[in-house]
Amino acid sequence: MSAVVLAVAAHSIMLGISLLFCPVWALRLVGWEYAGPVFWPSQAGLFLIVLGVAYAAAIRVRPLVWLVIGSKASAFVFLAASTVWLDAPRVVAVLGCGDGLMGAVTALVFWRLMGAERLR
Repeated sequence: MSAVVLAVAAHSIMLGISLLFCPVWALRLVGWEYAGPVFWPSQAGLFLIVLGVAYAAAIRVRPLVWLVIGSKASAFVFLAASTVWLDAPRVVAVLGCGDGLMGAVTALVFWRLMGAERLR
């Protein structure tokens, strides 16, 4: 489980760093032409870094795995809904599927681990 959680944490931290320090570039990289203030994507970047650190802590503090699963599920729903009902570019739906997949894999590995521990 540690490898999965570490990969999810690293993804969030790297995405956060790119949004915090190069917000317009990071958004354009995924096809989002952004001409607004950089405050909002930079703030999202800082949030992703903090969340990534919390994800990494889930390696040692097992209940934090629920934060990983819940936040990835929430991201999936939000990004999919933003594509359908708001003005988010269609690539955001693909990115949302990536978040959903990360959450699903984390949940699957966690539940299998919990099941194996119950059998001991």
